[in-house]
Amino acid sequence: MKKTLFFILMSFAFISIKCIADEPVLELENRKIIKVPNDFPSIAQAIENAQNGDWIILAPGEYFESEIEINKAITVSSEWKLTKDESKIEQTIIDSEDKILFSIHADGVEISGLKIINGNHTLDVEAKVSIIHNRFKDNLDGMSFESGGGGYVAYNYAENDRDDPLDIDIIKNDEDNGTDILVEHNTFINSNDDGIEIRLFTYPNQNINYTIRENIIIGSKKTGIQLISYDEYTGKVFHIHNNIITGCMVGLGCMDGSGTQEDLTGALKMDELVYLYNNTLVGNKMGATGGKNMVAVNNVVAENELGGFKLFGASSAIVNNLFYQNGGDDFIEINKAAKKSENTFSIDPLLENVSYAPNEKSPCIDAGVAKYVKGIDVLEIPSEYIFGSAPDIGAVEYGAGNKSVSLQNQLIVDAGEDMVLVSPVSQLVLKGKIRDDAGRIFSSAWNLKSGPGEVEILNSREMETKVVFEKQGIYQFSFTCSEGKIFGLDYVTIKYINEGEGKQLFLKEETNNFIEVEDFSYSYGKVDKIDDKSVAGNKYISLNEDKKNTFGSILEFSIGMAETNEYEMWFLAKSQSSNKNILHVNFNNKLVGEIPVSKSKDFQWVKMSGKILANPGQWSLLISNISGKAIIDKIVFTKDSGFIPD
Repeated sequence: MKKTLFFILMSFAFISIKCIADEPVLELENRKIIKVPNDFPSIAQAIENAQNGDWIILAPGEYFESEIEINKAITVSSEWKLTKDESKIEQTIIDSEDKILFSIHADGVEISGLKIINGNHTLDVEAKVSIIHNRFKDNLDGMSFESGGGGYVAYNYAENDRDDPLDIDIIKNDEDNGTDILVEHNTFINSNDDGIEIRLFTYPNQNINYTIRENIIIGSKKTGIQLISYDEYTGKVFHIHNNIITGCMVGLGCMDGSGTQEDLTGALKMDELVYLYNNTLVGNKMGATGGKNMVAVNNVVAENELGGFKLFGASSAIVNNLFYQNGGDDFIEINKAAKKSENTFSIDPLLENVSYAPNEKSPCIDAGVAKYVKGIDVLEIPSEYIFGSAPDIGAVEYGAGNKSVSLQNQLIVDAGEDMVLVSPVSQLVLKGKIRDDAGRIFSSAWNLKSGPGEVEILNSREMETKVVFEKQGIYQFSFTCSEGKIFGLDYVTIKYINEGEGKQLFLKEETNNFIEVEDFSYSYGKVDKIDDKSVAGNKYISLNEDKKNTFGSILEFSIGMAETNEYEMWFLAKSQSSNKNILHVNFNNKLVGEIPVSKSKDFQWVKMSGKILANPGQWSLLISNISGKAIIDKIVFTKDSGFIPD
């Protein structure tokens, strides 16, 4: 239906609209409310005829428009702006077809309450604006703040951005007056590069304040928040606090020399002051890489594969952070190549929830490590990092004897990016890399850690080797490098699939989330798609016995969520086997339940035994059938234990 509508409407002008609106233009306290398409048939025409202060309200529907200039202080929104009904956001869709949607040149513009898809640098901002309560999907740089940009970005949700959902490349110089920016309460899921990318540029005395707080960033392929130094001091100051960053290559990543391809090296030449506090950096490859002037207070840094904090320079403070179960060292290359500093920094009053000493205004830090001026928020930071006592919740604190600080050059081992191999092709090349600043010679080895079958590794002792697979499934390989007591290890996952597009789904805040089974990420073994003759576009998936693969046939879904919840699952399914089929459900690599599917002519709702407890992140859901033939139509995730689907 949606595709048909698209082609019909595209035969008209360059804009196409499907909507419902019949109210006249309203006047409200000298503010005109202009409705699209009732008053003007397109967004572009409504903006052209608007005056400063006017609200342009789009009726629910799908709009195809692009390359619209905004040079007035106006609001462009959906009916959400009038009613606060969030369903209006999902119903009001603008598709800019891989082009810029709005180029914004006027202060005071608000873009709100819209679902914005398929754009390229979709909101191009060169003014002080508000971007709030929008949904962004499948854009390339959904929000791009350029020279003169700034303002307020809040309560937006962005998923599957082809690059970065938020670019904040603000420049302040003689021609462009960039402004401070506040970024809060946003959720960015599965961006192809960074969650938030910030270029510092080379203009001195920009003195712009960035506040990035209370955001959730999940599954960025590179960096949760990236700061790109151009090796010249700009006066910019960063307040990064109360964010949750998980599933990224690095939570906070700092880069030298204008480089944007994240490599976990850190930024020894970045002099800008960064306050990093009250954040949760969990389940990334690295917790954070830094620059010279990092003030890190009260962060939770846990379960990061390669380590906690790396390359925080000599004018940095690491105070009262909790490091817990990180795969590498908690401190890596701290103070490397840094000069002694006499800098004195003010502790920002926005440092919320910091532990305070009795009757003193300053945070509690081990005596003798830092000097405080009583009653004044000033911290003199010495040319060495500072250890504070971590909250004792069972984790290992610094100094307990089995955690160490590494100040030497580090060996970094990289097994490469995870890959997908599509049948009938059955071989690929694994490419390992190492970075060793000391120039040592290491021996290396590839090994199969897990998988459904044997593989042939042709040159297991080489950095690059060809691998041949016999059976479809999910394989994990380890890549190790060693020289004496120096040892490095990394893993890479290879998915040898039947078919699939890597589609990623995300559960909304609703109690019940329905998933169409054809929206799987990948399939393995003998899996067939069957058209539903009664509903156009709907398909069933048949999981068939596959004697070549002892693990059977498998559907893999990529399921994301922004909050911790316990879910029950229902399946609309039937069996065409003489006996009952038992489907097995794995979530995040753990068996969580079974689904008994009986032979039946019609589909029936079946409840999975067991529940899923899921934390924020993007997780793998596997449904496998070992014998017989089971057909599935829909899946429901529900938070309501009393829910029974119709």
